[in-house]
Amino acid sequence: MTKEQDERVNQFTELMRRLFEETMNTSEMLTGEINIIIAAACLPKSMETETRTERRDPNIREPVFERHEHQDCVTITTELPGTVSEEISYTLDGEVITLSARAGDITYRAAYPAEGAMQKSLAHTFKNGVIELTYKKNKIIPKEGTADSDSRDEA
Repeated sequence: MTKEQDERVNQFTELMRRLFEETMNTSEMLTGEINIIIAAACLPKSMETETRTERRDPNIREPVFERHEHQDCVTITTELPGTVSEEISYTLDGEVITLSARAGDITYRAAYPAEGAMQKSLAHTFKNGVIELTYKKNKIIPKEGTADSDSRDEA
């Protein structure tokens, strides 16, 4: 790359780093997910000596989870080691499930997409540090005159 291209990459990388740090410094639960990967080769010289622990709170973690879709419902299974049910809270807001839990000094936070979730259908079970969140999906009925209904009429 030319010197001008290097400078543009460095400016962009610095902007992304600052935006990411500002986002991570807020104490609010985000209703989405932010994934930023900055290659080490593109880091400005001023950042090469910084460590990851200086920029991230090690006590806030995103839990490990699995998502399974069934015919009319979705189950999200999440590991929350060391938590008790009284320290877990979750909500379904629109099409996003937010989950927060505490285990001693550790806080678990996550936001999961819940497209087509029926409001007030979110339920949970919790056992041995594993929570299962289950919600029902809205049934989508094709409108008259759409391509789906036309293809059925022809058959």
